[in-house]
Amino acid sequence: WARPGPTRPRSPVPGEPARCAMQWLLSLGAASVASVAALKTDASIQTSVGFSAPLPPTVYRTGTALLQQWQVEALARREQTAVTAVQSQQKAIEAIATEQKNQNDQQATFQSQLRQVEVKERQLEDLLQRQTEELQVAQAEKRKAEVMLQEQSQAFLRARSLQVAVNNALEFGNDILRDQLLGAAVYFIFMMIMAKVYGMAFTYPYPKLHREPTVNRDHFTFSLFECCNWDPDAPSREAMRDRRIPCCSCCCGPIRWADTASSGKTKVVAFWPAAILAVAMNALAGVSFFITGFIFILIATLHRQQIRKVYGMPHGSCGNCTEDLCTWFWCSCCATMQEAMEIEYIDPPSKPWQQSMVESLMPSALQTSPSSSGRQERTACC
Repeated sequence: WARPGPTRPRSPVPGEPARCAMQWLLSLGAASVASVAALKTDASIQTSVGFSAPLPPTVYRTGTALLQQWQVEALARREQTAVTAVQSQQKAIEAIATEQKNQNDQQATFQSQLRQVEVKERQLEDLLQRQTEELQVAQAEKRKAEVMLQEQSQAFLRARSLQVAVNNALEFGNDILRDQLLGAAVYFIFMMIMAKVYGMAFTYPYPKLHREPTVNRDHFTFSLFECCNWDPDAPSREAMRDRRIPCCSCCCGPIRWADTASSGKTKVVAFWPAAILAVAMNALAGVSFFITGFIFILIATLHRQQIRKVYGMPHGSCGNCTEDLCTWFWCSCCATMQEAMEIEYIDPPSKPWQQSMVESLMPSALQTSPSSSGRQERTACC
């Protein structure tokens, strides 16, 4: 049999080195038993040695002893080799086990470190997510703050613009108010001077009309635009020769209206209170946004209604009140002239009981018509 050579160590498997050593020892013992059994037959010994004649017993015994010694030495060497191999394998196994343990420890350490890294990574991810959310919230608050700041800036600019506009308007309004008050004061003083001049120089009696106008108690005797009547035979042409009524009505309307209101025929108010009231309300019309002017128009409308009542014309209805209001609102100069001509040139009708008493007590030859009796004497307004 061939001597087994040394085996090359392989990568150990847990439990495999002990099993391989046991198998090797069993195979070695079986080979030794087979060799001893073969030496007990002469034929096999001769054949193996190469002699054709039988060997002597001494040679046989010597060879057998040598062979046995050699086999024992071989077995001893093989046993030593096997023991050495087993020891080396045990060392290898121990080294492998130690290395495996080290690897396991390293792997456990690596797993622990990996878990720590994963934990830290999750913590970092959570921290990053929280920081991202906080950043988003901060950005949203920043945008909101920017929007609020922009709105506040726009509101401040609007308020500033409004304040500047209000200040400019107030300054402009103060300038206008100052100018208007100054103009109203100048107008009031001038009109008071004109009222004094009017009372001193223009209150002499009006001349008698040669052509008596036709009196109609349904409306005013003279029309609203009597100054534009170019008929030479019209009574108004004779009245227009005296320029006091048309000139004062157009240039000094409040004074002419005060003279008409202070007439003894209507007995509404005295001259100076009427003049001061009319001039003051017309002077303050621009300052009061025409409120005082409209109040004066209402007063003039009431006075016109009083003239209608005194002269027996229709009055007090909605239609003629609206007519008088529109007349004063749209053409105050013409209304002032019409009322002045009605008061100065036309006498109001007598009451029925007075007229019947006069006719019963006086002869018909001595009775005169109201138109031929002349105008009532007027009292001076100043």
